[in-house]
Amino acid sequence: MAEGNSQPPIAWRYCGSQIKHWRAEAGVRREDLAKEANYNYEYVKSMANGRRRPTLRLLQVADQMCRASGKLEATKGYPQAGAISGAFAGVHDP
Repeated sequence: MAEGNSQPPIAWRYCGSQIKHWRAEAGVRREDLAKEANYNYEYVKSMANGRRRPTLRLLQVADQMCRASGKLEATKGYPQAGAISGAFAGVHDP
C-alpha cells in the first residue's frame, strides 16, 4: 500500500469484487474456491475482500469454476503494483 493511504490499491479491491460477483452468480462457495486453488479460506477471503493482491492462480481457478469465460483471468494485469498508475488519478473513494 502507498504511504499515507490506509486502503489497499483500487485494482485489488476491483478484482476482489469481481471474484465475489462471479462466485455468487455461479453459486461457488468460497470454501470450494479455496480448496480448488489450494489456498486456505482466510487467504482467499483476504484476496476477495481486496486486502491482498489476487494471485494469477486464484484468478484462473475462479474463472474456471465460475464459468467466467476468461473475464476473471483477464484482470491478471490490473492487480500488479503500478499497472494502473495514473489510470485512476483524481478518483477518490468516499
